Amino acid sequence: MNSFISRREVQVRSMEQTMKHAEKNLGEICSLLASYTRKTAKLRDKADLLVAQLFDISSTEDPELQIGLKIVAEDLAMVQDYRQAQIERLETRVVHPLKAYGEIVKNKRTNLKKFSTDLDREQKELQKLEKIRRRNPADRQSISQAEVNVQKASNNAQHSMRKLEETITEFQKQKLEDIKRIFTDFITVEMLFHAKALEVFTHTHCNLEAINTQKDLELFTGRIRMTDSQAGHQDSPLSTHSSHFISHYSNSPLASLKTQGLSSMQASNTGQRHRQQYKQYKEVAKRVHGNLQHQRGTEELELEQEEDDEDDDEEEIEGEEQDESESDIEKGRHTSRQSYAAQYAQMHR
Repeated sequence: MNSFISRREVQVRSMEQTMKHAEKNLGEICSLLASYTRKTAKLRDKADLLVAQLFDISSTEDPELQIGLKIVAEDLAMVQDYRQAQIERLETRVVHPLKAYGEIVKNKRTNLKKFSTDLDREQKELQKLEKIRRRNPADRQSISQAEVNVQKASNNAQHSMRKLEETITEFQKQKLEDIKRIFTDFITVEMLFHAKALEVFTHTHCNLEAINTQKDLELFTGRIRMTDSQAGHQDSPLSTHSSHFISHYSNSPLASLKTQGLSSMQASNTGQRHRQQYKQYKEVAKRVHGNLQHQRGTEELELEQEEDDEDDDEEEIEGEEQDESESDIEKGRHTSRQSYAAQYAQMHR
């Protein structure tokens, strides 16, 4: 009898050890996977910030890099949608079932404690029977009653033991199946996410390889050269024409004839009337001639300015036409370059 009780005690200790290991190991796994899920959610949040930053940067770049950055941002945003689904599946299929094992282990511990109580009661009844036999070996009635109590306690203990064995066996079976299913779901969730991410990022990688950085560099150098030419053209101009006109007017015969006419008039105070009239007529003719030259020079200056303005307008028109043609060509070239997210949206309209 005592050996049978000691065997039960060994079984009980083994069951207690099983429950203890299950509670400890599953609790640690649950804590780590919950932390893994939280870190994945933080990674999703950081990726969302990166997407917003890429959209902001793309608006400041030239067409080739702009399209490439927008494609990266759109595809990265789509991957974050897959990551959100990954997080939800991890919480539902992995973390929550592991959390449930805390309550399951608690209930199994309660059953184990109840069986331990029945086993202790059986041991106490055995001790009473041994005590009565030692003190009153001839008291058959007390001994018989004690034996009945021992038998009753032993039956209860055996019944509890069978139930406990079934419970612990069922618990172990369920634990093995749950661990298998939980980690199968965990790996499946990870495979689904990474497969989708690989599909999207493969498309993104091809679009990034198609970026023609030389095109953007040519546009940049063209803008720099256009800025330099416009700055040089603004420095050209009316100052040279006006100074040329002033020097031309100061050296014209009108000025010299004026001085000559005045000196001749001062020198010949007693000249004849017809000579004076002739000189006056000459002066008037020369003045008219000088005014005509001045007017002609002004008209030439205005014509030169108009020609310069026309040249500037023609250059601007040609530049706009060239930009429009280049933009049309670039639009035609880039229509085939779309993000995976844009193509997916078009396919599922």
